[in-house]
Amino acid sequence: MYKKQQDRTARSKLIKHGDLVIDLPKYEVRQAGRLIVLTLKEYELLCLLSSNPGKVFSREALLNKIWGYNYFGGARTVDVHITRLRNKIEDGSHSFIETVRGVGYRFKELV
Repeated sequence: MYKKQQDRTARSKLIKHGDLVIDLPKYEVRQAGRLIVLTLKEYELLCLLSSNPGKVFSREALLNKIWGYNYFGGARTVDVHITRLRNKIEDGSHSFIETVRGVGYRFKELV
């Protein structure tokens, strides 16, 4: 019984989307087993978006959730971080983050 509960707890600390794996306790992201080095803000963006696949987040919502209400930078900060994150986790065969024109971003739902 304890082993099953332990396995379930370990799995709940991983976010998996295809071969993209986010290990929450270790702050590690792997793509096809290869370690992807992210900044803290990139990691936080990825965790938030991937934990809510299909949900659209406005730039302002992302700024508030990741940078906090007291952040004085512009909404384009989000765009820059999303671009850097995409460059690190996406390629010709992997696309995870979608732009919703005029609104913000969402993590693709797996079909």
